[in-house]
Amino acid sequence: MARLLTALIAGGLFGTGLLISGMTDTLKVQGWLDVFGTWDPTLAFVLGGAILPMAVAWRVAARRKTSFLARPLPAPPCRTLDTNLVAGSVLFGMGWALVGLCPGPALASLGFGGCGGVVFLIAMTAAMVVAPGLRPLETATQRSKMEIRALTPAYAVSPQIELSDIAAIKAAGFTTLIDNRPDGEIPATLQTAAMRRAAEAAGLTFVAIPLLPGNITDANIKDQAAAATASKGPVFAYCASGNRCSQVWAMMQAGHQPTDMLISIPAKFGYQLEALRPRIDALAKS
Repeated sequence: MARLLTALIAGGLFGTGLLISGMTDTLKVQGWLDVFGTWDPTLAFVLGGAILPMAVAWRVAARRKTSFLARPLPAPPCRTLDTNLVAGSVLFGMGWALVGLCPGPALASLGFGGCGGVVFLIAMTAAMVVAPGLRPLETATQRSKMEIRALTPAYAVSPQIELSDIAAIKAAGFTTLIDNRPDGEIPATLQTAAMRRAAEAAGLTFVAIPLLPGNITDANIKDQAAAATASKGPVFAYCASGNRCSQVWAMMQAGHQPTDMLISIPAKFGYQLEALRPRIDALAKS
């Protein structure tokens, strides 16, 4: 209840701030983006007012293990600069400049009956529905992100793999492939059914244990541990980045290895699990 109330207050403050600052005024936004025309620089104060407190908030979060509500803090955002990030940012900026709205202000504009906001939200929702179907076109020409990151000799994690990677996983000596990524995050060509067929055709044991970001359950931990224990050889687990696979590994090893070690090993590969320390310690005692 406290979490929901906090979210309600934060959302209300955010929406009120958007209205007061003029972020829902499409002419003001377009004036800010029209740097070669009649430029209106006033929104620089809005952006600065957002960046400064967030900079402080990230510094505070970096020193804490949990939030003020004793919830695990999210992992730091990925800092990889790739084609998708650049292209997506350019398209977002173009749409923002043409319409004068982005998702947050569009939602706020519904409070005073903005028809433009309704049209924008309908178009945005339609694009979000269509976009996953376009992913296969991208992945067909995209280099695999697979990288074998061995947390132990018997358990390795990786970012999202492709069907073509399964033969290499088999050749590397792994016997069990664990899919920790929910189907809703990926195109049909990489979803559970397709990966299972390819893995089993290669002679691998395939196990699907979808893990939701920030919501790994006790049942997930038990299922992952059972799959690893039942494996006849090394286990290869993958998700979007390998972070969730590392988190569930650390929690299923709680009590078998020191917490410091369970946090430091994934950190070698860039996975920051410090926020999970209280839960790992609690699992070790249970």
